[in-house]
Amino acid sequence: MFDPKTLYFTSGAMMAMMTLLCYLTWRTNKNIPGTATYTLYPLVLFLATMSFSLHGYLEHWQTIGIGNALLFAASIIHVLAISQFLEHKGWELKSFLAFTCVLLVALGYYSIVDDNLRARIWISDLQHIAEIVLLLSMFWRFARPRYPNGTIVYTIVLGLLLIAFIGRSIMMGEVTHLTIMQDTWFTSTVFINGVLSPIFYATGMALLCNERRELHLNALTEKAQKDLEIRGLFLSTVSHEIRTPLNGILGSAQLVLSRTKSPKNKAYCEAIINSAESLNLLIDKVLDYASLEQSDESLYEEDIELKTWLNNLCLLLTPLAEQKQLKFELDYDLPEQACYYCDQQKLRQIIINLVGNAIKFTDSGTVKIKVHLEQDSAMAHTVTFSVIDSGPGIEDDDIEKLTQPYVQSSAGKVKGGTGLGLAITARLLERLGSKLEIASQLNKGSVFSFSLNLAIGELSLVPQRLHETDCVTGLNILLVEDLELNQKIAIEFMAEDEHKVKLATTGQSALDLLQNHQFDAVLLDMNLPDLTGQEVLKSLKKIEHKNQRTPFLAFTASLSPDEIKEYMMLGIKDIVAKPIKQEKLRQALSDSQTLKEPTISVELADVLYDETAASSLQKNFNEDEVSSIYNEFVLSARNKLISIQQQLDIDNDQCIKMLHRQASTALQLGFNRYGQMLKTIERRLLEDKSAHEELTQAMVLWQDSLSAYLQFVRSQTLN
Repeated sequence: MFDPKTLYFTSGAMMAMMTLLCYLTWRTNKNIPGTATYTLYPLVLFLATMSFSLHGYLEHWQTIGIGNALLFAASIIHVLAISQFLEHKGWELKSFLAFTCVLLVALGYYSIVDDNLRARIWISDLQHIAEIVLLLSMFWRFARPRYPNGTIVYTIVLGLLLIAFIGRSIMMGEVTHLTIMQDTWFTSTVFINGVLSPIFYATGMALLCNERRELHLNALTEKAQKDLEIRGLFLSTVSHEIRTPLNGILGSAQLVLSRTKSPKNKAYCEAIINSAESLNLLIDKVLDYASLEQSDESLYEEDIELKTWLNNLCLLLTPLAEQKQLKFELDYDLPEQACYYCDQQKLRQIIINLVGNAIKFTDSGTVKIKVHLEQDSAMAHTVTFSVIDSGPGIEDDDIEKLTQPYVQSSAGKVKGGTGLGLAITARLLERLGSKLEIASQLNKGSVFSFSLNLAIGELSLVPQRLHETDCVTGLNILLVEDLELNQKIAIEFMAEDEHKVKLATTGQSALDLLQNHQFDAVLLDMNLPDLTGQEVLKSLKKIEHKNQRTPFLAFTASLSPDEIKEYMMLGIKDIVAKPIKQEKLRQALSDSQTLKEPTISVELADVLYDETAASSLQKNFNEDEVSSIYNEFVLSARNKLISIQQQLDIDNDQCIKMLHRQASTALQLGFNRYGQMLKTIERRLLEDKSAHEELTQAMVLWQDSLSAYLQFVRSQTLN
């Protein structure tokens, strides 16, 4: 059927090609076991083929004996290589090696003692059948689930070889050295084993290595993802564990500060408080950075009217600048009604981070947001945002490192901070497809800028927004509030209606602002660190100021009938009850500009935890911010309650202040019964009544409230 010389030459060429391919496979997969051994397999087969091809030039017992011995050696190498690759060396392998050794002895007998060509061929076939059956078993049991493609290729070639060798051992008749190459079964088997199988084997090993490498890469990716999750969980857990004793340190330091009269001790306490607050800030920033590394969320693009959106954002930031007496302005050089699609939450965080940094490092002068059109096309605009300050500037060597985590400039080391703000900003800009550019001159200021390619949105947003908002907008408002959470919520709510807000955190600072500035309305907290709201109103009657006709709104959670009566007698126009509700605040501000009578109503559900509180906060804060607010309160509540118990008979005034702050925050976060209980205790202390029993009840009530909150969190997680 086949010309002997052509058959052997072709077989030799295929073996040589397989040797080269196996060598190249090994070079790129040196770390995979079995690939080096597999390279020897075609090489030994090649030598066996060359030995058979020399038949006629040497004594037949030499060439045939050597060729058969090499075939047996190649078979053993093949099985060993696959076993190493699959990392399986069971009893089957040992049985195969023992069986091959027995057949090798029999082969020697029929080559040297009893020269029987048909017996030698039958022994060779039996050995090949044993090899094929073992390999098929190994691939089916161990390779099929992990290496499906390589298994398919090996199953095909091993199936063909099994048919060929079984057929030859059964169907081939008696042959001699002269007639063997004329037998169809013999030459067909040599063709399949020497020409076809090398192609399949080389392809199969390459596929096996590729699949193994892919599995390894998938495992590394999964491990990296798990490492990120573990690191995030570790950071979160550690930060929470740190917060508990940290709040204890803060509470104790504040207690000592309020009781000590020594200036030296006061300085030490203030240092402790400042350090603890810095550490708390660091924890928050680390968690923000960790969440950015873990999260791979897609962009959530919304259609926004950019100028209005920026104006509202500036209303939030203006009180911060005014507290440092800085000029803060927006330089907007785009069409008035330009609307764009963008991820406003990420853009908002970027601008707040940059402006917050600029205000922090600028002691005098100006902070400005500049927005201008860089490039325009029919469907999109390239818009450049710049935050410009007149601060101390940054060293050239520091600029390149500023976006790296935990790296600070020289000014940053003086002012303090975490070194994560710009790193978080840079990561967010990467998500938006942009990059932070920094330019600075020492003693002149800095410019932080970035460019975004924004798709043009629908211009119909403006009339929709105006029709939907049926309330007074653009008022100049003084917010007098010492609790940071309430400040954030109130300013966010009022910024939506374009009100301009000035912030005062004490009664005295409120009096100063009222003397120097005219306001359209004043939101007055009735329990401030230095003065009560009532004392502020009484003081105003004794001094000259610019707000004789300005309506005052009580901003309070103290709403007993006697208190409400007192507020009205002092000239309060309306009451905005805490927890702050946007609709009530909006209505009260609108009514304050008219002659409408106040509508004082407090709708507070009598529940352990009000599930609507979190959703209300999420309208104006992102999920991470809301989570941080709740975590901080939940982790510190018990310690603060214990601190109040410990100093109940020592410092009544300090207990009242702490109860007021805790009650206000608890009500704002939806812990209604607990907040009401704290208000009850506060009133008892104001009336000089004992509150030990009520504080014990509050501790039990807090545990029940916490259980209700955690049950809500678990249900949200499962959903």
